[in-house]
Amino acid sequence: MAARAIRESLDQRMVPNVVMDLLDFSSDLFKWSYSDVYAFVSEHSHLACRIMYDLTDKNREESAALRLFEKISTENVKKFMRYIAENEPRKCICTHYFPLNVLSRMKEAGLYSGQIYTVITDFGLRRMWVKDHVDRYFISGDRVLRGLLALGVPREKISMTGIPVSRKFASLKREGRNFSKKRLSFLFVASSIPNILALDILAALSRSGHPIDVTVVTGRNKDLLADLENVTAGGGLSLKVRGFVDNLEELMARASVLITKPGGLTVSEALCAGVPMILVNPIPKQETNNSAYLQEKGAGILARTAGDVERIVDRFFADRSVLAAMEKAASSIAFPGAADAVASLIAGGEGRDGR
Repeated sequence: MAARAIRESLDQRMVPNVVMDLLDFSSDLFKWSYSDVYAFVSEHSHLACRIMYDLTDKNREESAALRLFEKISTENVKKFMRYIAENEPRKCICTHYFPLNVLSRMKEAGLYSGQIYTVITDFGLRRMWVKDHVDRYFISGDRVLRGLLALGVPREKISMTGIPVSRKFASLKREGRNFSKKRLSFLFVASSIPNILALDILAALSRSGHPIDVTVVTGRNKDLLADLENVTAGGGLSLKVRGFVDNLEELMARASVLITKPGGLTVSEALCAGVPMILVNPIPKQETNNSAYLQEKGAGILARTAGDVERIVDRFFADRSVLAAMEKAASSIAFPGAADAVASLIAGGEGRDGR
């Protein structure tokens, strides 16, 4: 999504570009193991995610496991490497650390001579984002900045543009919400949340007894969509269930509160909408780092359990000023112009502040 957002801005500038998924150049087995298996593990085993993160978040020269992982990964994308060598793009923009690693190794071996740009799509830094041959890093905030500087990246190679979001989020008009109304509207993006946790959260909202209008978006999770057909709203809760939607920006703009996993792209979109967030089920450690950043800035609150969600909602209804403060905080750290800022710097124009 970050790559597509940058493409929108490059297209507007009439700069020729191609968006590629590195895994499309690999075998079906490798694509399944790298993408689908990780998606399953991230939803069902956070301990495994933490172990994987810790194994790969190390200095490459000191970690045999990381070097082996990189070797196996690179061996499976030889078609991509041939594509790059044959087409010789002058500039490559990486919105994931996997292509960054491949391109960096190609440059080191003299197989690629163009420029490499990296868009870090989280609010905390993972070492796999840091490579010797990166010409410029585009980052989300001060936590990533401190991390890059600590690892020896020169300040002049870093631009704090924010994480690129599509133009429909970037163009949202933030007019301020009316939190004084009796009923509050909640948007629950539950597509990547375990079904049982999503159902528990809805039960907690119903149990709270507060007047809440809840819209649940299940995305492509058809099992959850089927489970929700049997849910009856109780207390002061009204429930609307939707599957895959193409107007998430409108739903965010109208919501008083967003309940979501703290993925980097979803969070960046929510900040553009200025919506207060309850953060649930974060993946260790990239999403726990994201939630820590949002809590530090006052834009979100982490809920470790469905019971925590209920207690946070009780707090919102007891003191509506909490929501107003969170809305203000979210808007203050939003970068709706991130994609334009990245495109401008890469295309050689005058860089604009991502804000």
